Amino acid sequence: MGKKNWNKVYRLSVTEEETHRRVRSLRFTTTGFFLAIFTAFVVVLGSLYALVALTPLRTTIPGYPDARFRRVAVENAIKIDSLESAITRWKLYAENLSRVLSGENTVGLDSLLQAREASDTLAK
Repeated sequence: MGKKNWNKVYRLSVTEEETHRRVRSLRFTTTGFFLAIFTAFVVVLGSLYALVALTPLRTTIPGYPDARFRRVAVENAIKIDSLESAITRWKLYAENLSRVLSGENTVGLDSLLQAREASDTLAK
């Protein structure tokens, strides 16, 4: 087992079958060969990254949010907030109705802030 010589020169020749004429000849070393393979690998990976990261192709990646998804998420958050407010008002309405029927004082409905505070006290 000898020590590998990384600078040994190799020749790759392409010849015609019928005339045996040399069409192409390439000289390279082991170091140069591996360096060329590594460089080609990095260039291909960089090109794929640029293609995905800098074009609309990135929206085809599962789980990657696009502008439409963000807009829908904000709209849903607003709807959830308004639905929570409506539920709080309905709870206060039901509480006031039960208080009126039992002859007690009603809870004031001056603002949504008071309604939220009242719903917190009712939940306890």
